[in-house]
Amino acid sequence: MSKKVLVLGGTRFFGKYLVQSLVDQGCDVTIATRGKTTDNFGDQVNRLIFDRTDEQSIKTTLTQETYDVIYDNIAYTSNDIEILLRHVTPKRYIVTSSMSAYHELHLDLKETDFDPAEEPFRLVSSEEVNYAEGKRTVEEILTQKYSQIPSVFVRFPYVIGADDYTKRFTFYIDHLIKQKPMAVDNLTHQMGFVDAKEAGKFLAFLGTSSFTGPINGASKGTISLEEVLQYVSKKTGLSPLFSETGDQGPYNGTPAYSINVALAEEIGFSFSQLQDWIYQLCDWEIAQASNE
Repeated sequence: MSKKVLVLGGTRFFGKYLVQSLVDQGCDVTIATRGKTTDNFGDQVNRLIFDRTDEQSIKTTLTQETYDVIYDNIAYTSNDIEILLRHVTPKRYIVTSSMSAYHELHLDLKETDFDPAEEPFRLVSSEEVNYAEGKRTVEEILTQKYSQIPSVFVRFPYVIGADDYTKRFTFYIDHLIKQKPMAVDNLTHQMGFVDAKEAGKFLAFLGTSSFTGPINGASKGTISLEEVLQYVSKKTGLSPLFSETGDQGPYNGTPAYSINVALAEEIGFSFSQLQDWIYQLCDWEIAQASNE
């Protein structure tokens, strides 16, 4: 019998690659979304329409089935977890967390740098806390109140790729090519990233693993925005325009950091080297910006 899998948020960005990986594994996949974004999976998946923030919607929509694995890409606070797990109990629960869960970013971030068992959980909504604090509360409530459910919290750095709807990485290349001034306060900081396709594959891999707890997911290695822009300049003959009054860089305020993925490697998943794919993405971004 194929594994029954529910994906909350599986119609865009790395969620699409997760769903495709699950389909390729032969899983019986159901996507639950608000129904506002179309997908290209045809009859390969089942679909449910629900409102993640509405407990009655969850109760009505999700409690008819038992799932082997639930992937939750849209849990932002402990309240999101609470109103879901009151009504559905998966055999395994894999939540997309974030490097933002770490109280302080630095080089060689390890999972043990933030222990969600150490801080008392509290129920909060996204209106009450910022993104980072919200992700911490997600991990805390799962570790403490719902410890009976085998759960994984995947801490990704910035996820980037050709279909990144946030356009944060795109911002820097687009501004250089269109010669728009930008204000960047961390040009030389080394930073970690993960490719959207690889993020989806890693999530799918975790569905086949028995691992529980926090785990980092990132490409190996780092790069600075300065290196990215130097590459684009060499390709285009253009130079970036920096100005304190320019458009604020989306990654402003992010310190130098790197993500340790030894734990992921230990359980059997090998991440790519950042340098092996980042420049191909830059080439794609250059082409996109040049054609606009």
